[in-house]
Amino acid sequence: MNRRHHLAALGALALCARGVLAEPKRALRQMQIHKVRELGLEIWVENQPPWDTTLSTQTGRPTFVAQSPDAYHPPTVMTYMSWPGANSPDSTLSTMATTAIRGASQNFGLTLGQARALQPVRAEYGVLRGFEAAFDGTGQGQALDVMMFVGQAPGRFPVVLNIYTMRGKMGSLTEHRRRAWTKISYL
Repeated sequence: MNRRHHLAALGALALCARGVLAEPKRALRQMQIHKVRELGLEIWVENQPPWDTTLSTQTGRPTFVAQSPDAYHPPTVMTYMSWPGANSPDSTLSTMATTAIRGASQNFGLTLGQARALQPVRAEYGVLRGFEAAFDGTGQGQALDVMMFVGQAPGRFPVVLNIYTMRGKMGSLTEHRRRAWTKISYL
């Protein structure tokens, strides 16, 4: 067999092997899509299994809450808040995010000293650019892993994203957070 035929045969064999060895395409997970007028946001939420969603005003500000179903492990809550009327210059985003995250962390049981020790880091989720911090907190007497993000799209209003779950379980929610937070868009 001459060199040209040998290379052609190897190429054909490689193409066949690639088709056999290629991983099957993963089915895309279904998501619930909520257009939340009160927040000025489109929010994507898990739908396999379907998560429960509500619009709460307990804090005096509309908060979209997505909660994992009862039989889901680990139990997880994601909250979304925004300030549609606010115009926050991108230059002040770091200070605003750090102040908001440190203040909100005290709602999860951190002392003032622990809150001040938080050092939010830059993060991006889809169109949102901002800062996030992860910390150990408590809620209703339970130890929690908490992650909080404060950011905005350039020239748009600020958004606060929050996820919390059982202590030690945040790592298992990386894909959930990515799927939900990267799909957020402004209405």
